[in-house]
Amino acid sequence: MIRAIGRAGRRAACAAFLIAAVMGPACAWAAGGDKDDKAPLVVIADLNHDGIADMIEAVPPADGSRTGVLKISLGEAGGGFRLASSQAVLGAAPRAMVTGDFNGDGVPDVIVGDDDGTLRLFLGDGKGGLVRGKDPGGLDSVVSIAVADFDRDGKADIAVSDWRGGLVAIFLGDGKGSFRRGWSFHLRMPGTVAMVSAADFNGDGIPDLAVVYGDDDGYTFDVMVGDGNGVFVRSPELSFAQDPNAHCPA
Repeated sequence: MIRAIGRAGRRAACAAFLIAAVMGPACAWAAGGDKDDKAPLVVIADLNHDGIADMIEAVPPADGSRTGVLKISLGEAGGGFRLASSQAVLGAAPRAMVTGDFNGDGVPDVIVGDDDGTLRLFLGDGKGGLVRGKDPGGLDSVVSIAVADFDRDGKADIAVSDWRGGLVAIFLGDGKGSFRRGWSFHLRMPGTVAMVSAADFNGDGIPDLAVVYGDDDGYTFDVMVGDGNGVFVRSPELSFAQDPNAHCPA
């Protein structure tokens, strides 16, 4: 349908689609600033397989602490939540959190990214708990994380935006709880906070990436089209920039 509505229509459709993808319940990110630095990240998943949504929170450290807290609240049939666990296992500045089945057992897992570039994997035990797994790797910073099967092997992969490194990095999952560093591409606006989301933006059945910039006099975005092997190429037709020459790299 996107191909039939013209360039402006395609861009508008992509914009609406990527906003829905970024705001979906399976991912959370902090936009920056004092209030955002202190606000918890929240994702929703059914951790104990009872058919009721549960809540996972990544809470920044309290004053004087350098360790963030991972909280799990199990959903109840009446619509409320019951705090099940609270573990001081995160870094000093949690910035992004996603859920997905990263070890192939059918139970939701969680990855939390920190401002220092650390990525922490927590595996669901199927009973409402999360245990530390093998960390996917590290970057210079973490801004946001997107989950999709980028190389079409049936296993969940992640894309991570890194403002300090000025890039988006792909980590390919093996379906057993481990990742290997794959391809990466540079941000069009290095030194800025860029959010990344995954969806099929050109209708070919292959996950693509949208990189959304909020520092360009209003939101602009680049659509990076996936080739099915974990490699991405920018699509000028599906992307939108206020002025491609207006930003001076940091």
